Amino acid sequence: MELVIALLIGSILTSIALSSFGNSTARLAVRGARNAFVSLHARARASAIERGTNAVLFVDIQADTAAVVRQDTVIASVDFMNEHDVDLVNSNTRLILCMSPRGYADEDCTNFSSAQTLLFVFRNGSDTVSAEILPLGQIVF
Repeated sequence: MELVIALLIGSILTSIALSSFGNSTARLAVRGARNAFVSLHARARASAIERGTNAVLFVDIQADTAAVVRQDTVIASVDFMNEHDVDLVNSNTRLILCMSPRGYADEDCTNFSSAQTLLFVFRNGSDTVSAEILPLGQIVF
């Protein structure tokens, strides 16, 4: 009888540990995806400043991908679903953010209004985090 009780308690504790581990991995996945997005944004800005030419951050919401492109060359890219198991959510289907050599958004090739902020939500199950691109191209999270 004591052995059965010990096994029951052990199985209950194991199930609690496994469920909290699952929640932790989802939280880490969405934070990792947001950090990858913020890094891509920083890479686009730094590349534009460094080379003295525009660098473009392309975000395709339907494909859950983002890439930094400078002069038709992909510098870096992230596939959020395949690499992080995270869904990228935004009202726009495709974002083009051009970073100028001055480090700000170039309104001539950016496809959103200079008065508009864009909110990106990274979702894995019930866990979500967000990042927001401000009108001049800054990012906050």
